[in-house]
Amino acid sequence: MVRQVSWTTRWILWTAGVGFAGFLIGGIGGGDQGSVLGFVWGACIGYGFRSIFNNQQATIRVVVYWGLTLALIGTFFGLVIGAPVEPSVAKETVAGAIGAAAGMLSGSIIGTIQLWRLRRKSQTPQSGSVA
Repeated sequence: MVRQVSWTTRWILWTAGVGFAGFLIGGIGGGDQGSVLGFVWGACIGYGFRSIFNNQQATIRVVVYWGLTLALIGTFFGLVIGAPVEPSVAKETVAGAIGAAAGMLSGSIIGTIQLWRLRRKSQTPQSGSVA
């Protein structure tokens, strides 16, 4: 018999699990301060994914969750891919902002598609319903 995991447990697992990954990434790059910032960054991403995948209602929040979550992820990839040869705060800020903007744009598109699918799914009659 398969036991259903409660929403509280899933919330903790998503937030803490991705937060721990951020802790490791931040610790590699920035020591103690990087570990703390990485944990908070990862926990926010985990919360976003938990909110996305546990959401069964067709609300505009799913678009916001997708946009913000992928903006956080885009910041990381913007810094990794767009890292300047000679690092400076200004160049790294621009690279992170470009990554965040690209992540938010793609997240908003994905969220809009998911919202459209959830609305379509909620409008179709259930097979067991009596009309």
